[in-house]
Amino acid sequence: MATLKETLAKKIPVLRDEIKGFVKENGDKVISDVTVKQAYGGMRGVKALVCDTSVVPPDKGLIIRGTPIGEMKDQLPEAVFYLLVTGEKPDDASVKELTKDLKSRSKVPEYVWKVLEAMPDDSHPMVMFSLGILAMEKESVYKKRYNEGMKKTEYWEPTLEDCLNLIAKLPTLAAGIYRLRFNKGPRIDP
Repeated sequence: MATLKETLAKKIPVLRDEIKGFVKENGDKVISDVTVKQAYGGMRGVKALVCDTSVVPPDKGLIIRGTPIGEMKDQLPEAVFYLLVTGEKPDDASVKELTKDLKSRSKVPEYVWKVLEAMPDDSHPMVMFSLGILAMEKESVYKKRYNEGMKKTEYWEPTLEDCLNLIAKLPTLAAGIYRLRFNKGPRIDP
């Protein structure tokens, strides 16, 4: 059983080399022409981004890494996340490991709660949620490593750490905001 990080550590150098070669060979090719109407219309129909994680065909709905979302209805969110990030369907042990890892990261720092508790009583929960996320910028592994001068080839590691940290904290943050905003009593520890 490989952890999510171990799986990505094997895949990323290969993907990096593939992309580098593809760009070298095709870098001057035009992907899409853009009209003024498209620019003002939200870039609808413009091919302007490479995305191999998911597509949303109008007649089929969301497809993640080649698997229709309807076929994932019995999967844990962690399994879908693993597939989305790695392109591989995880085994049960990998899902359990990821679930355990996320649980270990789920505590929201106390200073974030102090910020949220200081907000006006009629603050919208989504504003509180956004502010809670922004307040956690202090916790960023990427920011710390970037300021230390990490190499560009290492960016993915602290980015993954920040993503996992944030994903793990979001349910705790949302639940705490609900309890705070709607006077449901003290927060419940994750």
